[in-house]
Amino acid sequence: MRLVFFALGSRGDVQPYIALAKKATQYGHSALICTGKTFEKLVKENGVEFKEVESDLMAMLESDEGKFIYNSALKHPLITKNYVKKVVNPAFRKTLDQFWEGAQNADVLIYHPKAFGAPDMAFALGIPCINMPLIPVVYPIEEFPNLIISTNKNFGRVLNKFTYTVMSNAERSNMKEVNDFREKTLKLPKRKAGIYNLAIEGNKIPIIYPLNPMLFEDVKSWGNNIFLPGFFYLDTDELHLDTLIKQFINEGSKPIVISFSSTPLKDPLDFRNKLKQALIKTGNRGIVLTGTSGIPLEKDNHFLAIHAAPHTLLFPLAKGIVHHGGVGTMATALKSGKPQMIIPFAVDQPFWANLLYKKGYSLKPLNEKDIEVDALISRFKQMEEKETRKNADLVKNILDKEKGTQSALEYIEKIVKEW
Repeated sequence: MRLVFFALGSRGDVQPYIALAKKATQYGHSALICTGKTFEKLVKENGVEFKEVESDLMAMLESDEGKFIYNSALKHPLITKNYVKKVVNPAFRKTLDQFWEGAQNADVLIYHPKAFGAPDMAFALGIPCINMPLIPVVYPIEEFPNLIISTNKNFGRVLNKFTYTVMSNAERSNMKEVNDFREKTLKLPKRKAGIYNLAIEGNKIPIIYPLNPMLFEDVKSWGNNIFLPGFFYLDTDELHLDTLIKQFINEGSKPIVISFSSTPLKDPLDFRNKLKQALIKTGNRGIVLTGTSGIPLEKDNHFLAIHAAPHTLLFPLAKGIVHHGGVGTMATALKSGKPQMIIPFAVDQPFWANLLYKKGYSLKPLNEKDIEVDALISRFKQMEEKETRKNADLVKNILDKEKGTQSALEYIEKIVKEW
């Protein structure tokens, strides 16, 4: 069986696809991941075929213009609109043709919801496709609203379900590119936005949420329309920690690890200064994975700032974890068995921050604007409390038993066989 994956977004968006693709190759299948060049090395070093596509969110965020848009889109709508028109949309149009090239000879297409056009390609090829959002935003349910609309409110069963209609309009901004691709490449007529959101010509599109069911025990309205195999973790056999990190860990007590990945901070120097004060006053040390947060790289006895490191290797060595609340980072933090505190910024992050706090799986979250030295000191002290550590260890024991990628692969094999 040949699986072709269309993955767009940050590392948190792409890595679960790599984990599943790697598992597929281990089971004797062939797998290809089509994504931005930023992730070429990561894909290939995990033994998976790679195909570069033009849409590369991380490369855009590294540019001055991209950073400005990310931080100021709402304040400068005209500049944002112009950037999307001149940079984002043309890149996506090229990506559609590159996806199509990668889709040849596929038995199944597995796609991120941002990969508009994937169902059109599956229809043209006569093969199944599977929608694999990393967060629960596609299928309409009654228990909570679409996270795109609200991450912390409950509008009631009817309105909650209605908020998911936003997904039907999600591809509207790229419908010009999708229809141009349909006409010129697929030789199909134009279509309206959203009609392939849940089904293709009346046939339901299977949906996989790579999440653990324990977080959604109260959700009943998914019925049998959603498959939750568990979290996807990327094997760490080929990964290693930087010598600088190993040296720092060996020099003293277990550090608190702080990771904001691809999330830029509004005032990174102010955060660093407050963080260092809180660490020193509580007798802790810290490792900061700076990513694109803007925190400058530095090292002293209390503090190590380094660009990146594998969360799966570093988190278990930590005393506690502070992160932005992205679903992949959140899942890895849960599996590490270490206390965690979330500082959410946008998109789904506040949802996970609130959900984990309510379930007792994380400390009370902080917003960036509310970060003060005393607040950080309070959280760092809570990480040492017996009940906090007990809850973190309980979750780890549950997640150690799950086989997310294997369960998902078996589900995909079943879909392809029935097709």
